Amino acid sequence: MPDLVTAICAREITGDGAPEWVHLLPLGVMKARDGRTFDLANPDAVVQVFNAGGVDLPVDYEHQSERAEARNSGPVPAAGWIKSLQVRADGIWGRVDWTKRARDMIANREYRYLSPAILYNQPDRKIIRLKGAGLVHNPALHLTALANQEDTMADENLTFMQRVSDMLGLPEGTDETTVLDELAALLEQRDKPDPRKFAPVEALNSLLRDRNARTATMSQGRAQSKVDAAFKAGYLTTAMKSWATDLCMVDEAAFDRFLETSTAPFAHLVQRSHTAATPPGTEQTAIMSDAAKAVCAQLGLDPKALID
Repeated sequence: MPDLVTAICAREITGDGAPEWVHLLPLGVMKARDGRTFDLANPDAVVQVFNAGGVDLPVDYEHQSERAEARNSGPVPAAGWIKSLQVRADGIWGRVDWTKRARDMIANREYRYLSPAILYNQPDRKIIRLKGAGLVHNPALHLTALANQEDTMADENLTFMQRVSDMLGLPEGTDETTVLDELAALLEQRDKPDPRKFAPVEALNSLLRDRNARTATMSQGRAQSKVDAAFKAGYLTTAMKSWATDLCMVDEAAFDRFLETSTAPFAHLVQRSHTAATPPGTEQTAIMSDAAKAVCAQLGLDPKALID
């Protein structure tokens, strides 16, 4: 039985020159050098996918066609093209039409190993498609297994589910039902607002209305008090009090500037010019003339009545 690590990592190209048929994948479960495992459980299905595609698969150098940095830096030459696949007792074999350059390099043993590139399902690691192969030097550059393939494949839904699983922080291999349950729980939690951060809309509106009402009442009371004081000091007339109250409520600073720049022009209207009555607690002695006394005597009046 062949060494599965050697078989999957980089199969040595044997024979004189470049062989027409090369061994690409062994049957069953295989283990890569980095510890990953893959399963060629249905080799016939892999061959059928290749045949349905109707195109040759590339054999490149060092898997350059699978690496974006290599593709973006310039042309990626092919070493050959896989024309057909065949299932044999020990796995999948491919017939390769090599370029002259690749034939010469293989014949000169400048390249000795061939490494397949595959597409596989994430959950069960089953290989579903052969993407090509690469001539490699170092077996560490083994098996380019593409989990993020841009092609539309039969396993597209599974690949998407694995992405969701990774985003949720679930372990690799988590089944689809568990992934969906976790996603549903996350969405349900998202729809429930955190009571520490959110308040009911009606309660918040009621609170704002109450606050605005109290603020308006306080503002009106403060403005009325300042306007009354200004009126008593002679800065305003009665007709000006309504205007002054509105101004003070809208812009108290503007009202204050009005008072600062005014000279109380109406002070004389509200200030007393003489004493209107005898101060409480004082006594007044009335002096009556002789003529007044004579009149009282003739009329029979008490002189004190005239004084009171």
